Amino acid sequence: MSQELQKEVVRRLRNVQGHLAGLARMVETGQHCADVLHQLAAARAALDKITQLMLEGYVAECLAKGGEQDAVGRDARDLVRILRRFLR
Repeated sequence: MSQELQKEVVRRLRNVQGHLAGLARMVETGQHCADVLHQLAAARAALDKITQLMLEGYVAECLAKGGEQDAVGRDARDLVRILRRFLR
């Protein structure tokens, strides 16, 4: 993973971490369910964006570089397995 992508992913993960802490406080203080659900959707969207960045980075940095046929085939199988998990 490039250093630039790593920094961006870590920054976004820290934002989500803060968002989740805020959600916990909302639940603990008895905030309205609709407000909590709205914030949960926002946190999920943020995680989806991080997933998208990671997948794009994986394709660009691992699969696009090529290399030995066995390694490329293994990387492609790994990508398919990852995508299946996210597309359930």
